[in-house]
Formats: sequence, structure tokens, C-alpha cells
Amino acid sequence: MRDIERKFKEFWESPDSPFDLFLICSVFFLLLFGICVMYSSSSITAWRDFQDSEYFLKKQVAWAVVGLVVFLFFANFPYQRLERFALAGMVISVILLVLVFIPGIGRSVGTYYGRNFHRWIGIGPYQLQPSEIAKLAVVVYLSSLIVKLKLKENRDPKKFILPAVLLLAVLVLILAEPAFGTTMEILFVVIAFVFLFGFPIRNLLLVGLVSLPLAYVLVSQVGYRRKRMEVWLDPYRFRYDEGHQLVTSFRAFLDGGWFGNKLASGYAHRYLTYSHTDFVLATYVEDFGFIGFLFFFFLVLTLLTRTYVLLKRVQDPFGFYLGAGLLFILGTQFIINSYVVTGLLPITGISLPFMSYGGSSLLVVLASFGILVNITRRENIGL
Repeated sequence: MRDIERKFKEFWESPDSPFDLFLICSVFFLLLFGICVMYSSSSITAWRDFQDSEYFLKKQVAWAVVGLVVFLFFANFPYQRLERFALAGMVISVILLVLVFIPGIGRSVGTYYGRNFHRWIGIGPYQLQPSEIAKLAVVVYLSSLIVKLKLKENRDPKKFILPAVLLLAVLVLILAEPAFGTTMEILFVVIAFVFLFGFPIRNLLLVGLVSLPLAYVLVSQVGYRRKRMEVWLDPYRFRYDEGHQLVTSFRAFLDGGWFGNKLASGYAHRYLTYSHTDFVLATYVEDFGFIGFLFFFFLVLTLLTRTYVLLKRVQDPFGFYLGAGLLFILGTQFIINSYVVTGLLPITGISLPFMSYGGSSLLVVLASFGILVNITRRENIGL
């Protein structure tokens, strides 16, 4: 048994490769797996809307090819140089977030309750979502900031003004799109960095309690958010309008049973809104059942655990904080999307990494894992 274990370890930790092969193979497998799942989830919608069942597949594959180039670039680009561009990345993110509100450049989507969502910038036939890029920029910037603060004994409060203004600008612009889920995702990352910096947990809890009234106002005083809370608390009451999405997701989990159904043949594939984007997990379970859900959960948990184990051994402070921030934001994205689809959280627009249709999200996910692969090179973890 020990010989088998030793050979397995030698295979995945080959001295000929500076990278962790297990991590790379996991990313590639999830990418291919996610594209297949997205195709099944989108084929009926694509045929109904574009008379081409492979419409979304073709676009996602194109984004995946670009994403692989981005992944390879960041896997080999010295990640330490990202620290130099941290401030520039935040400024660019703010500019891009402003552009989504400019007519002719930004792309908006209207809703049935009369509100427009401004989240994209048009680039020919494709669209770029700046809020996804902003998440990566925030992680790089906070990693750089926390390293600088750790090195300085005298911390002038005035030096916190610019970071606070930039973070606030990003959060306000994303909230104005509106993208409440992404805003909360970035807030969670900020809290995680504050915790990593050594801020007492008791004080963090106090800040959280003080922020509750603000969170209440942001939800209760905005019509569509208040409606989402009502739908979340009693989806079957609104099953023929706003609650249809969540109720259909519940049905997909029920119809999937243990082993699923014939691919792309279920009720959710035909009638679930955003079945290939935010709610792709529901149609996946309808196809592959609870066993398929456990398999996907195992894949994600294995990938995140492997990354965590490697990051614990990273010796460079900037690399450690950058990797920890990326791991946290990716893990948060998996959790929030899963909780939304299963009704444990109110509906919010958070995509499922690797599976959800969307070029911007896929590019940022692959860029993030490219950086993680780079940070966890053998020379960086003391091997």
C-alpha cells in the first residue's frame, strides 16, 4: 500500500514540472466538464431563440480558447509583477464600471418589473462584464495593500483614504448596475482580508452588527430586492410569476432523482429561465441526479482543498495573500450559486464557475487559477 501511495505522489509531484499537475488537470477537467454541462442546459433555449442548438456552445468554446491563453499567460507570468499594477488595475476597473452606463458603449437588459440592468460593455458580437474584472482587481489591490501595511510600523491614517475611496467607488458602481450579489461577494473578500491582516474577530462581528441596519435599508427600500426576499420566503406563492424560476429549480432537483434523466429532456431545460447561466446547476442535477451533484461537489471540493493545501506552504507574503484572496472569492462564488439554486439564499446573479455560460466569468476564473498555479509552483512552496 505504501508503494502505491509513493508512486501516486511521485506521479503528481513530478520533479520535472515546476507546476502542480493535479491542480492543472483538475482545472482542465472542470473546464471541459462544464462546457458539456452548459451545452446540455442551453441547447433547447438556443434552438428556440436562434434556431441553432449549438449557438451558446460555440460562443462558450471561443471564450474557453481565449481563457486557456489567459490561463497559460498568468501561469507563467511572474505574479510578483502584479503588485506593481495593483493601483492601475483598480483605476481601470472603475473606468470600465463607469462605461457600462454610457449609451452606445454599455449594454443593458430590461426586466419585467421595469428596471434596467447595466452590466456589460459591447465588443462586437461579444459582451464584457466589468464587475468580473473588478473582483480580480480588488483581490490584487488588497493583497498589495496588506503586504505594504504589514511592513510599516507607523501607519498613517491618511494613507487609507485612497484605498477606501477606490473600494467604495467599485462597490457603489457595481451596486448601481445593479449587481447586489457581486457587491456582497466583494464585501466578503474585504472582510476576509481584514481577518487575514489580524483584525480581532470580535471587532469584525461588531462591524457586522453595526452594518445590519444598512443592509436592511438596501433590501427593504429597493423594490426588486424586497420582492426577491418575498419570493425567497414563499416561492410557491409566486410560482406563476417571480417565483417560477426558483420553483422550477426545485422541480429539477426532484425530477433528477438519484441518477437523472435523458440529457436535455427535462422540464427545467424547456421552462427554467437562465437555465444555462445562473441556474445551470438545476438542469445539471435534472440530467445527472443527486449522484451527479455529489460528483460535481467532490470535484470542486478536491480542487479547492488541493489549492488550500498548497497555499499554506507558500513562502512569499504577497503570493500567499493573493492566492488566499482568489481562493476565497472562487469558493464564495461556488457556495453562493449553489445556495441560490437550492433556495438557501435569495436569488442573485452569481454565476457557477466553469459551468455557467458567460465569457467574462470564464476568463476571470481561468485567469484566477492561472495565477494560483503560478503561486503554487514548486520553488514557491519550498519543494
